[in-house]
Amino acid sequence: MALGGKIAQNTIIHLAGKFLSLVLGLVAIAVMTRFLGVEKFGYYITVTAFLQFFGILVDFGLSLTTIQMISRPGSDIDKTMNNIMSLRLISAILFLALAPILIWFFPYNIFIKIGVLLTVASFFCVTVIQSLTGIFQQKLKMLEVTLAEVAGKIVFCALVVAAAILGKNIYWIFAAMSLGSIVNLILVFLYSRKYILWRWEIDFNLWKEIFRRSWPIALSISFNLIYLKMDTMIMSLTRSQSEVGLYGATYRVVDILTMLPAVFMGIVLPIMTNYFEAKDFKNLFGVLQKAFDVLMIFAIPIVLGTMVVGVPLMSFVAGRDFAFSGEILKVLILASGAIFVTSLFGYAVVGINKQKQMMWGYLATAVLTLAGYLIFIPKFGYWGAAWMTVFSEVLIMFWTGIIVCKTLKFFPRLQIVWKSLAAAIVMTGVLYVFRGWHVAMLLILAQFVYFSLLFLFKGIKKQEILELIGRKVELQK
Repeated sequence: MALGGKIAQNTIIHLAGKFLSLVLGLVAIAVMTRFLGVEKFGYYITVTAFLQFFGILVDFGLSLTTIQMISRPGSDIDKTMNNIMSLRLISAILFLALAPILIWFFPYNIFIKIGVLLTVASFFCVTVIQSLTGIFQQKLKMLEVTLAEVAGKIVFCALVVAAAILGKNIYWIFAAMSLGSIVNLILVFLYSRKYILWRWEIDFNLWKEIFRRSWPIALSISFNLIYLKMDTMIMSLTRSQSEVGLYGATYRVVDILTMLPAVFMGIVLPIMTNYFEAKDFKNLFGVLQKAFDVLMIFAIPIVLGTMVVGVPLMSFVAGRDFAFSGEILKVLILASGAIFVTSLFGYAVVGINKQKQMMWGYLATAVLTLAGYLIFIPKFGYWGAAWMTVFSEVLIMFWTGIIVCKTLKFFPRLQIVWKSLAAAIVMTGVLYVFRGWHVAMLLILAQFVYFSLLFLFKGIKKQEILELIGRKVELQK
């Protein structure tokens, strides 16, 4: 199969798995919000935000560095992966062991503190899975990872539902997260043995190369922590847990949406790296343009449509107690739209090895956003957090775009943007007219109207549809 077909096939497989995982995740959230209520759901959000802080820090840029290093022509994949995984296990144990200790120095209640103890295993598993996934992305074999993720989500969702039915306390929810992640890790590891002969390996020369490539990403990730996670942390320390619950429920929906571009670009990254290393700029520009078109086709209708269906969507997902989260969602969806664009340029920054230049963008964004969080969250709560999140994501979008465009002398053509925008505006008008319908019907109607109009506007061509389903796999330039 040609390269374009492999990308399309793996994207479809992974997106299908992600969709199923996200459906299961939404079911779990729907059960938790209704079972726990706004305040106790705030406990859950605080625990996950606290551990995500350590989970992102422990990554040390290894997830992206893994894909980059094993995608180089002539690389020793087994040796590289064994050294990266040895380093990952050491860093994960060292950093994540701090979380259950440090949580006792924070002014949280006992539910949150014990929740961190019960949930830390989940984040250990996730951080290991992130590195293991690199080998599947490099070989364009995402089915195994997808099956493992779905299995883990099934376990998590089943345990959450059981806890709600049996009337158990919130500790069962935290334990369910860890058990689901453990199942996921075991399956991914077993699948990975088909491609890698795993062994403990420490080659300090290779470790130096890994550090040389990863430290700019690691430093950038440290800055990312400030503008991505400090909003929830500051809110949990300065506002009520009920506010944290409302904001967290909204953020869960945004997280789900922003997984889509991350999955897509994670599969495209090895291809970009290969083309850049080979100085094949014609094909590199072709991949970047196609990726941009795909991301815009989905980002634009999501942003516009949410302005109409935000409140009923949150009521449907989380229950009536969380209906107001829909108003917060109308703000955060703007950040989500920016993330779609940033995904393209952000992964391209890694593909063209410009992580060092990107550090200054992350640093500036972190400083400005943290100042905004400290000023606005104590006074305005989730509104301050939401608007500062939009500010930070838009700033990063421009910064990554400038670096990529300046380095490659590439700027994406915008034809698909105008066609998608026209179709999405009509779709939004239709949603407004029929806004009294159930949100599930509105979502189905939105998809039908939008993609029908996009096809009529030739934003999606018959040739591309055939390409996606495997009848034609030649990569469009």
